[in-house]
Amino acid sequence: MNFTSKSILFFLFLGSFSTSLNAQNTPNDELVKDLVERHKRIGLLKQTTSGYRIQLYFGSERSKASEIKTDFSTNFSNTPAYLLYQQPNFKIRVGDFKTRMEAYAFLESIKEFYTTSFIVPDDIKLPKRDLNNSNKDFTGNSTGHVTSSEKSLIIANLTGRNIRIFPQLNEQYQEEGRIVLDITVDYKGNVLMAEGPARGSTTTSSALLKKAKEAAFKTKFSEDELRTDSEVTFQKGTLSIIFKIE
Repeated sequence: MNFTSKSILFFLFLGSFSTSLNAQNTPNDELVKDLVERHKRIGLLKQTTSGYRIQLYFGSERSKASEIKTDFSTNFSNTPAYLLYQQPNFKIRVGDFKTRMEAYAFLESIKEFYTTSFIVPDDIKLPKRDLNNSNKDFTGNSTGHVTSSEKSLIIANLTGRNIRIFPQLNEQYQEEGRIVLDITVDYKGNVLMAEGPARGSTTTSSALLKKAKEAAFKTKFSEDELRTDSEVTFQKGTLSIIFKIE
């Protein structure tokens, strides 16, 4: 057999092998796609994703756990609280935070009242907006939104909605402390009322309270996507601003 004949046979064999390989890969590709879609469906049925919560209690006393859960829900009604049982102990965990930073910011606002609380990784519930838009990346936080600068830290706790426009807080402050405001927001994201200092504040400074209220009214939240055209809705939450001296 001459060189030309060998070359022809080689290329025929290569083409046949490639065709066979492609035929084998096609079912595998379909299987991979099917597994991916199945994983997405299971995720939606679970309605959870990986994130963080803050653990307030761990112990064997159910009555104590229930007491802490009730107290927390009364004072931080916009943040969900969960009573979990892991034999023989009960756990109280709160919040559904997608990032450790968000969990840390909220921990800072409550650790004065729950001194032994700490952050734990957990499966968190998906916000309604994420369930309704399951094909999109997760970009929001159902229990709040955080921003920080060298001079301030802002923590918003408004269920299902994020801050869209942040106030500028870059001036020099003569005092420091945390001001918590009770806010009312309309469906367009405007802050209509801001009252304080509310529970969780670490200072009653009139100067910082004034700055906090000014910042609150300059804050713009995302619109309420669950509102119907026939209703005007208002939502209550909190806005915490931590003022720092450089």
